[in-house]
Amino acid sequence: MKPRSFVAVVIALGLAATVLRARAADWPVFGHDPSRSGVDAGDTALTAANVSHLRAMWQIPFGTPADSAPIYLERVTVGRRAIPMLFLTNKSGVTFGIEARTGHIAWRFATHGPKITTSAPAADPSGTAVYVPGVDALLHKLDAATGHELRAPGFPVRVTLMPQTEKDASELNVANGYLYATTSGYDGDAPPYDGHVVAVRLSDGATHVFNSLCSRNKRLPTPTSCSNSDSGIWSRGGAVVDPDPSMHGAIYAATGNGLFDATAGGDNYGDSVVSLTADASHFLGNYTPADYTALQDGDTDMGSTSPAMIPRQPASRTPLMLVEGGKDGTLRLVDRAPLPGVADELSEMQMPAALFSTPAVWSEGARTTIVIGLQSAVQAYGVATDASGRSRLVLLWSVHPGSTGGEGTSPVVSNGIVFVAFDGALVALDVHNGRTLWSSAQPSAMRTIGGVHWESPIVADGRVYCPDENGRLTAYELR
Repeated sequence: MKPRSFVAVVIALGLAATVLRARAADWPVFGHDPSRSGVDAGDTALTAANVSHLRAMWQIPFGTPADSAPIYLERVTVGRRAIPMLFLTNKSGVTFGIEARTGHIAWRFATHGPKITTSAPAADPSGTAVYVPGVDALLHKLDAATGHELRAPGFPVRVTLMPQTEKDASELNVANGYLYATTSGYDGDAPPYDGHVVAVRLSDGATHVFNSLCSRNKRLPTPTSCSNSDSGIWSRGGAVVDPDPSMHGAIYAATGNGLFDATAGGDNYGDSVVSLTADASHFLGNYTPADYTALQDGDTDMGSTSPAMIPRQPASRTPLMLVEGGKDGTLRLVDRAPLPGVADELSEMQMPAALFSTPAVWSEGARTTIVIGLQSAVQAYGVATDASGRSRLVLLWSVHPGSTGGEGTSPVVSNGIVFVAFDGALVALDVHNGRTLWSSAQPSAMRTIGGVHWESPIVADGRVYCPDENGRLTAYELR
């Protein structure tokens, strides 16, 4: 582990530490912001009193399902008009630009390759371009209004040299003047692949690579560059950016099953949360559960979810913390300043099922609520700190508003309302107690969604948008 003083040296060399700041109505990346909070704090159009009046506005098909969520820009200049637009990439590597008010598909951008992507677009801070994943092993920069590819310096950018066995897995992220992508294998885990983070400097396309296996290798892995395989970074949140200014834009990623030997002088970080500098050029630290060997042997990826950043807790002796789940159904509270290495969790709680979704982290005054979507439940946890400053997780509420044959989807929160998708129903819950406020399955909603796997909703300008496994996107608004 590098000492924390090293971070100051890196930042002094000129790393940008600014984080993408969304306009109030934008939803520019998965999870709304680079920390993947899943919370739009500025949208107050929907309330607990009026959310029951949501009705289907439109529903459109786009073929192959998009196993993620759209992003949204409020003002995209198209000709002489400024219109709101959605951007969504399906598993076949086709990205759609969609007029948000009407559902009209304004443009399509197709890539071609051997398999699939489960990633999603991210908006450029300018609001005039979007970065999109492909099945061609590349990241593309597109004009948001037209879908035309922009031959910006360094773009398109390659993220894998092994597209037959390795995919762009998690949703893209933008912060610190960088575009972030992560990779994993496909279903079945056929080798070789090496879960890695690629940080692309927006100004010129220059890249840094962190490989979770054989991490001393700073280049894109090849089929023969590492004797180990796996350790995929495939959670919905992918690369997560620390929102606290004191952390200088540090990024985090959780890895799946793979070799861990860092305590024995190795450079392999399977079943770990790793922290990197904002440009991904330097390793800062790791958190790895003590049972990492059992996790690897059982294919029980801790990295089935991404780290959830907890806002600063002034009363705690560990004021900066994160929450990490996993396939083992264990939810862990961990000090992130710095990460503790092996074990040394602050708190653990057992969930009723494996966690495959990204938690939403909602704050109201001094209260922080961590909302988790499971296969047939939604649970909320809080952070309790005792008089001596020791913090632990506590269960606040647990409800069962639906179920899915998939693996659970990522909830989002807007103005104290939790939206989460289940098979056949998008539901709205009160963040304070889990009480059901609305469901798209009720007849008055007019139309509902189909089944879901990882498809998740977003909330923008008082409207709710959600894709489904039927290859459709449905929009709801107040009527």
